Amino acid sequence: MPGKTRSPALHLIVCHTEPAAELAEFIAACQELGWQVHAVAAPAESVDLAALTDLTDHPIWTDEQAETLHPLPPADAYAVAPASFDLVNKWAYGFNDNLALRLLNEATSIGLPVVAVPAPDPAFARHPAFLESLDRLRHWGVAVPSPAEPGDVDDPEPWHVAVRVIAGWTRFARVPAQQPAEPVRGVEELALQSG
Repeated sequence: MPGKTRSPALHLIVCHTEPAAELAEFIAACQELGWQVHAVAAPAESVDLAALTDLTDHPIWTDEQAETLHPLPPADAYAVAPASFDLVNKWAYGFNDNLALRLLNEATSIGLPVVAVPAPDPAFARHPAFLESLDRLRHWGVAVPSPAEPGDVDDPEPWHVAVRVIAGWTRFARVPAQQPAEPVRGVEELALQSG
């Protein structure tokens, strides 16, 4: 059936940072755009897994979870929201020591669309390493909206910008539904068609 599509999958990396108050609105906005949101907690102990499960309607993936038992569906795009000081710096320098970083490094390597909403502790927002890491991610093609003031991590505008970025991806992210495999044609049938 031509024209049948499935909803695209957005892998959402959630860090232990403030402000997480914007997270529920962000997830709802992505869902309204037609995305299936699958969250990865980084690290698991810093995230309310039950609340996040309710928001996404999907299980939350963590480092402790056996990926073979609960496979994460393939991603069409990634969002890192909120993005912590530690995660941004590790990602920008290729660290690969947890599930979230492995997924982000793979996404960066193969060129999947990624948006990150930086939300470091205000004391670290102007740290030279953090600012340099954000520049590195932007250079790699990661969409990184910035607050008007580097220390204003409570500014909701970067979250709104991230939703607009994802909205721009949406029309290109419709994925064809899985079609039943066509039976393999015999040599005689192919020969008849070729005339």
